[in-house]
Amino acid sequence: MNGEKLDSTHVSTAPPFLTWAETLFLCLLFPALGWWLDPRDPLFTAAPFPWLVLAPLLPALRYGFTHGFVSALLLIGLIALGWQEGMLPANQFPSQLAVGLLIVGMLAGEFTDVYQRRIEQQKAINGYQRMRLDEFTRNYHLLKASHDRLEQRLASGTQSLRGALLDLKRRLTKIPQFGNDPLETLAQQIIGVFATFGWIQVAGLYRVRQMHLDSQPLATLGELRAVDPFDPLIRHTLTERRLVSLRETFVEKREESGTLLLAAVPLVDVNEKIWGVLVVQEMPFIALHKENLRLLAVMGGHIGDILSAGQGGEREVDAEGVQFRHHLARALEDLRKYAIPSLAVAIRFPPNHPDLDQLIELFLSQVRGLDRPWRPAETAPEQNILYLLMPLTTEHEFDPYRQRMERLLKENFGEEIESLGIRMYAHALVKKDNVQGILEKLHEFSNTGLRPVPRS
Repeated sequence: MNGEKLDSTHVSTAPPFLTWAETLFLCLLFPALGWWLDPRDPLFTAAPFPWLVLAPLLPALRYGFTHGFVSALLLIGLIALGWQEGMLPANQFPSQLAVGLLIVGMLAGEFTDVYQRRIEQQKAINGYQRMRLDEFTRNYHLLKASHDRLEQRLASGTQSLRGALLDLKRRLTKIPQFGNDPLETLAQQIIGVFATFGWIQVAGLYRVRQMHLDSQPLATLGELRAVDPFDPLIRHTLTERRLVSLRETFVEKREESGTLLLAAVPLVDVNEKIWGVLVVQEMPFIALHKENLRLLAVMGGHIGDILSAGQGGEREVDAEGVQFRHHLARALEDLRKYAIPSLAVAIRFPPNHPDLDQLIELFLSQVRGLDRPWRPAETAPEQNILYLLMPLTTEHEFDPYRQRMERLLKENFGEEIESLGIRMYAHALVKKDNVQGILEKLHEFSNTGLRPVPRS
């Protein structure tokens, strides 16, 4: 990294003439030392150890076979010249020393060449791997930056479940008359809500009749391709009456599953009636995660409830009570299917209090967008009670609500909640609950005045 380059052609970066000059210097150095130590035997032919072998050995180890072989030949030539001139203390030519010099130079040089080739090979491999690592690192950082930008866009463009349901309620309940066919009336608004909150790009909304999809969509988004009503993903959705996605069911085996869809979202009300199915063909990969799919499923259920209400099911006597039971049933469904918590709250007011209406109005003014209040019409004047359903609220979030109400009561009436005689009871919904059982618990509180939920 750091801009260094590997030289895979030469063992040493020194110019060739310097390597040969060094080889020649070593070849002449040992005879010179021998002359200085013993002029009668400058080539160590009579020494106990043949020190002359170091002369070809060093160049061979440093520069390879060629330098070792040439060094050995040069020294053999010097030995032959010295023997002819009578400068060696020997009666015959030291052939064993000459052969030994040649063998040492050749063997040492060959081993040097072998290891130099291995080093060069490793350098080449290392250089390639370093190049690939640099390329991978650049691509990784580009991908990470791109992923971070997508996450930021997703975080800024996707609202919370509470915000999505509030907007859903605001959009779809603005239309005063749904007509005889609420699904057809609201089809375009429904698919627009899914596009806004679910990052859906290509989808179609189909009516369901007798557990079969209509051939033509009521509304489309993007360039919708032909949809097979017998698609396995759609059949699975209709059978189980819940959202089914490619991610969940087929685990990315799109070709093997025989479907071209990413998800199918049923519009199913609390009575398990399927009004329609939203068929999703395209959406960003980053949006195909558990939380977004859960949001789509919950929205499908709430839209089913709105469609059911649009047919006049809530225009009965005590419409508020019907609505409260309806939304309580929806809260239980959301808890069982998607683990979305909810609280059912009973608030009992003191009978014959001079400011009774103002007390009740204060509590009603603090009802949030998704909360559902109900004041039963049959409640006697001396036993006033207000029921409150708080979706997306855990039992730990009841304390902050109670404290807020205590503060408001203190500011508006100058008294504590206990001195006013107001009692509050909260029941966190559990999966084994049923609508009638919860209402009986709340009704029991209204009759017996159970102790309020203790503050932490």
